[in-house]
Amino acid sequence: MAQTILLIEDEPQLIDIYNVVLGKAGFLVETFKYGEQAKKCLADIRGGAAKPALMLIDLILPDINGIEILEEAKRYPETQDIPCFVSTNYSDPELEKKCLALKAEKFLLKTDHTPKELAEIIKQRLSG
Repeated sequence: MAQTILLIEDEPQLIDIYNVVLGKAGFLVETFKYGEQAKKCLADIRGGAAKPALMLIDLILPDINGIEILEEAKRYPETQDIPCFVSTNYSDPELEKKCLALKAEKFLLKTDHTPKELAEIIKQRLSG
């Protein structure tokens, strides 16, 4: 059974690319364009819905900051063990420190990794 990746991303072209590349890598991708949708998904997981294998969280979303999603995921025992990767276009050492302090496993600059490289990073993380 394929592992599910929760993709929280609002950029339509990136959503399409990530869906194709992650799908070819063998993952199911569930996409949320808004942070509030992702927070509702986390509430559903706390209520017994299936957990994803990993969350890939964009920091800049139309409604809330991705840090709020990360905080929500790590706040509750039912979701705190879901690996979270933060993906952003903003190189900010303070922001990176904050995300890592909130237990994000990786802080990835979108410009540093092709979608294929990102898929490989995710595969490596989930294969161990």
